[in-house]
Amino acid sequence: MLIVGPGRAIPATAACILCLSMPAAAQLKPDHIDAAQVSPYKYTVLLENEHVRVLEYQIKPGQKEAWHTHPPKVSYIVSGGKLRITTEGGDSFVVDEDSGNAAWMGAVGRHFGENIGTTPIRIVLVEIKSLADAPFEEIGKRE
Repeated sequence: MLIVGPGRAIPATAACILCLSMPAAAQLKPDHIDAAQVSPYKYTVLLENEHVRVLEYQIKPGQKEAWHTHPPKVSYIVSGGKLRITTEGGDSFVVDEDSGNAAWMGAVGRHFGENIGTTPIRIVLVEIKSLADAPFEEIGKRE
């Protein structure tokens, strides 16, 4: 499990070198639903090249996002809060996102999130294009 919390940060240059050293993939999975396309007011593309796509995700209390998927990615919680995640199968669970934490997560199948807390949530996601065709994993599994 790779978790980087307050006081335990990887220098940005090291993280970029790691990401850029991976080979690029041609396309996303055919069943991929791009979060930035279906929820453009919650996902902003900060950087995109042949290796990675960096997104900023912001969701205010009470807001929901559209159904989407994710390729394998690193997430960094800039401003935490409480999210309810609902899966395609109808299951849901609550995640307490703690500010300052970072995690690796494999490809995530169809789901949507809702901010059920009292604070805006802001997360930076780094999608790894060389892993874009990886099989979906169990939602909520983090390393």
